[in-house]
Amino acid sequence: MKAFFALCCFLATAMLFPRLAAAEWFTDFEKAKAESLKTNRPIFILFTNSDAAICLSLDRAIFSQKKFLDYADKKLVLMKADFPASILRQPRGLAQQNSRLRADFKVSVLPTMLLLDANGKLFTDFVKADGGTEKHRRKMNEIMDFDPPKRYADYLETFVKDYKPPKPAPAPAAAKTEEKTAKKPAATKKQEKKADVKPRENEETTIPDENTLLIPLDPEGDFQEWLKANRAEQENSDAKETAEAKANEASGLAAPASAEGSSAQAEKTPAAEKK
Repeated sequence: MKAFFALCCFLATAMLFPRLAAAEWFTDFEKAKAESLKTNRPIFILFTNSDAAICLSLDRAIFSQKKFLDYADKKLVLMKADFPASILRQPRGLAQQNSRLRADFKVSVLPTMLLLDANGKLFTDFVKADGGTEKHRRKMNEIMDFDPPKRYADYLETFVKDYKPPKPAPAPAAAKTEEKTAKKPAATKKQEKKADVKPRENEETTIPDENTLLIPLDPEGDFQEWLKANRAEQENSDAKETAEAKANEASGLAAPASAEGSSAQAEKTPAAEKK
């Protein structure tokens, strides 16, 4: 009863002296995730019914107060998923988004508050963190006894201090390949152009015959030694051919002389026979 009386007094004071908002409540979930990724702050998502008395009381006591909004401006990204009594009060796209979020996080009671990471994944479920629905309700009643916005901000800080932003997703393989291609040096691109040059269609290929002098393509060989050996081999071959030519010439001169001698002897023989 005492807590209820304190809450009524606080609500009456809040209505008489409205506070200025210091942080923005997002209603677009994608924008909230982008802001979370940009600021490295978790998303505080509030599932509420703007027509329900309990939701209105909680909003006026905590979520619209400057102390809470000042804290949220430094530590949170605020996101509100509203489910008013009349669905016609919301654009169709917004109503579909909120219904999808409610189904994804299995929200069955309004109001419900959760902490999400920049990827939209659950980071803290306060009911489970407090040990169940009944313990969470007692915790909220304690907070509402005195200075609710300050005490609720302190309560959230016990969870927010352990928040670690998720690592960015790895770049796709196709994007990495494009980056490597863009970073290639100019010399490599020139070599690629040279490799792409096709031979001419009418270009003739010369095949050396057996008499063509070939230089060995051994990068470690001694070209001068090879040249000397080749010259010596060539000189020996020339000397051999010269000797064979001289021998053939000498044998050619001897053959006619012997033929003349035999013919003269043949002529003398008949003369002797006649005598």
